[in-house]
Amino acid sequence: MSSQSSITFDSTLASVLSHDFRVSSTTLGKVVAQNFAQNPNLPGVIVMDETHFLGMISQRKFREQMNTSAREDLYFNNPIQLLLDYIRTPPLLLDHNSKIADAINSALNRSKDLIYEPIVVVYEADIFRILDVQVLLLAQNKLLNYAQNIIQQQQSQILQSFEIINVEKNRMQKCSKYYKNKQELIKKNYENFLKVKQQEIFETAQKITEINEDFLQISQLVIKETNKSFNEIVIHTNSINSNTSLIQEMSTSISKDLESIHVACNFSSKILQKIRHLAVKGSIVAYQSPSTPQGLNQINIEINQMLDQISNINQQINKLANNFQFHVHKLQDIAQNQSGIYSLVSLQLERAEMVINELKKLIDNYNPNLIISIVEQAKNISPELIESLDNTPEKKLDSASNSQVLIQLIERTLKHRNDAPPSES
Repeated sequence: MSSQSSITFDSTLASVLSHDFRVSSTTLGKVVAQNFAQNPNLPGVIVMDETHFLGMISQRKFREQMNTSAREDLYFNNPIQLLLDYIRTPPLLLDHNSKIADAINSALNRSKDLIYEPIVVVYEADIFRILDVQVLLLAQNKLLNYAQNIIQQQQSQILQSFEIINVEKNRMQKCSKYYKNKQELIKKNYENFLKVKQQEIFETAQKITEINEDFLQISQLVIKETNKSFNEIVIHTNSINSNTSLIQEMSTSISKDLESIHVACNFSSKILQKIRHLAVKGSIVAYQSPSTPQGLNQINIEINQMLDQISNINQQINKLANNFQFHVHKLQDIAQNQSGIYSLVSLQLERAEMVINELKKLIDNYNPNLIISIVEQAKNISPELIESLDNTPEKKLDSASNSQVLIQLIERTLKHRNDAPPSES
């Protein structure tokens, strides 16, 4: 006899109370009767031929056949195979893994006289157990009670869930109403905020336009005056360059003249030396002469004095020529420096002229409608942002976020302006 475990939806025939009452085909009928008498709860007996299943005889069928003493003597003293062959009741064999509900359906689908016949549960090829239909019906009843308890629990949980849903629904309605009011307030505040910002943008755009006009006038004046200054600087620079070249030429000519003076002074020094030599020789001749002419000594003295004076003058001329030569070299160095300054000034003038040309291009490409375009686009911000508030939760509004929107708008406009082809000047 197998014990019965708790019944669930997954329970099989293995969990239902069944009996292990098997006999061989040669067992006498009185042995089976004795077992039935000792255990009235046995639903029947399984007849086996060693490991081969032959059939099943229910206790109810067994007792029906023992209703007379003649039959009782016949079947008691003969093998049970005799009664099995006589009854020939087709047994219902079900696998032990069959569900209880499926087993009940199979049992009730039999003919009326076999509905209450026991069921043979097959565990393995040679292991069989016998199951009372009443026990199976009781198991099904427990299963129904179990299902009913689960249904009641689920109904209770559903009721609780409905209560929770109703509570949450009320909360959601309150929250929805709260957020709706909040959105309306945010929308109203944001509309006012956008109006103020649009007015500020418009005023700022007007100021920028005025500043741009002033800048254009100043830039044009600067370009005009700068061009004049550049022309004058170029003229004076060219003049300085011409004078510098003239100074260099004059310095070269003066240097040549000074060299000639040096040559003349050197030649004069040589003549003086010869005259001095002749004067000395004349003095020697006069001294050796027996009769010295009167006044000769005085003439020699005067000649020597004149020679000394001419020598002093010659030295002064050399000194002046050297000083003049030094100043000429210095003047040449200054002229060379002026030439380098002229080259540097010319390079700076070229760069400044490039800057002025770029400024002129910027002024020529100036678009006075740019600020107006920014203002017009700023006016179109409000509907988009207000419409997005209807589908979004509450948001914090601050000056930083709105400034970021305006900055992005201006960047898009400037990018559009940069991408556009330049206007022909």
